[in-house]
Amino acid sequence: MASTDPLDLSQIDPPVWRIMVAGVVYGPYTLGQMRGFVDEGRLTHDSQVARGDGGAFRVAHEFLDLAAMFGHIPQQPPSEDDKPAASNFMITIQTDGDGRRAVISVLNESGRFSELMTGTFILNAEITAFDLRTQLSTVLAERGKFVIVNAHTGQLAWMGLGADTDQHANAIWKRGDD
Repeated sequence: MASTDPLDLSQIDPPVWRIMVAGVVYGPYTLGQMRGFVDEGRLTHDSQVARGDGGAFRVAHEFLDLAAMFGHIPQQPPSEDDKPAASNFMITIQTDGDGRRAVISVLNESGRFSELMTGTFILNAEITAFDLRTQLSTVLAERGKFVIVNAHTGQLAWMGLGADTDQHANAIWKRGDD
């Protein structure tokens, strides 16, 4: 006889991981979510991570559970000479007035941009989608959400859309080189 009780995975993969970005702590996340962040490039070997409520923040590759996700050779940060090629981005944001001003400031410092309609911007800049996402996440923190599309690489990045949307977007969005 099948049980009608929902499956509780919290014992198998409990949400115990926290990530600190620009002094702001996010989480808790499950190990499965952390794996997804690594796959998206949102979590790197040198990201600041803590395990548990009172755990100290350390670089992610120092945790055995996470180190395996990065392989044995840590990624080398790009040198000053390794500038990304100019790319076209489309960015859609939802935020308050202060968040909007902060987003416009980031876009202005990044390259040439224009607002096509309220909350939707196009940007031409020598920046990666990951770096743009990091900068926007830093200025918006919990004040808004956004989606970035890199028209050159087909990369999709976002913040603040929720776990269900994360899963749906990952299942649907496929880059041309996959």
